Amino acid sequence: MKIKSRVWYWLAAASGAVSLLYGMGIEGGAQLGSSISDSQFVTALCLVLAAVAFLRLGFAAEAEENRRHCGRIRRTHARNPEYPENQERGA
Repeated sequence: MKIKSRVWYWLAAASGAVSLLYGMGIEGGAQLGSSISDSQFVTALCLVLAAVAFLRLGFAAEAEENRRHCGRIRRTHARNPEYPENQERGA
């Protein structure tokens, strides 16, 4: 079962929101005089990169969904009672 594009978009939004909140916490600590450690910077950067990766996966999943629907042949336009194959076989 494939993951739908909507799920990837939600993951991207959640990861982006968490990275913004985490970055705001780091920035608030820096305003109070504490230093920014390497692990805090790397965590915030990884969350932003994860959000971008989830967004790209969402675009790819959406393209896959659209690609599956484009190749279908719809024969509803050919339903004409005058065609020989649609006439009832009586007598």
